[in-house]
Amino acid sequence: MSPLDDRTAAEATGADCQLYLIGPPELDARRFGPDLEAALAAGGAVAFLLRLSQPAHAAAHALQQICAGRVAFLVQDDVVLALSLGADGVHLGDPAKVGEARARLGPDRLLGASCGHSRHAAMLAGDDGADYIAFGEACLSPQPPLLELVAWWNELFVLPCLVEGAFDEANLKPVARAGADFIGVSDEVWRHPDGAAAGVRAMREVIAGA
Repeated sequence: MSPLDDRTAAEATGADCQLYLIGPPELDARRFGPDLEAALAAGGAVAFLLRLSQPAHAAAHALQQICAGRVAFLVQDDVVLALSLGADGVHLGDPAKVGEARARLGPDRLLGASCGHSRHAAMLAGDDGADYIAFGEACLSPQPPLLELVAWWNELFVLPCLVEGAFDEANLKPVARAGADFIGVSDEVWRHPDGAAAGVRAMREVIAGA
């Protein structure tokens, strides 16, 4: 059982949300590896999502080994790569593909789906076999309608919720308070001026104070 499995088995409330690390679309595994190692060593993360624009098996395998036994290792969209690696799961950008992906992955691997701001898409993804759903949009600051959506989902559904976006101290706390189970962070960690570990610690401190 991966750390993300452990988290999805629990009921999250407010600031109990945890970090879900999202890798940059372009990276050199040899150079990025130390950053990933530092981020994981800082603690508080439950997953790492590989989202290479042109996935390479060797690079993916190297990063998977860093994650092994520490956090869930997921691949963006590429079911074939995930299966060949024996990855913990897949995250889909298109929630309409959840049913097909679940059939190919089987029942034991994790499956998540980005649903934007669509309640309907999120409910269908859950019905089709998603283990968690994601609201929001990468690189965009969360706005009040997103917070309302997360609060609505948290109140009515057991299925865990990941929130994607561009986060800072001002907008991270409201997302945690709204009931997000996971908060997806990327540049906030990898481009932190004091390094990836400092980025993780900074995000954790804000969440802890929510």
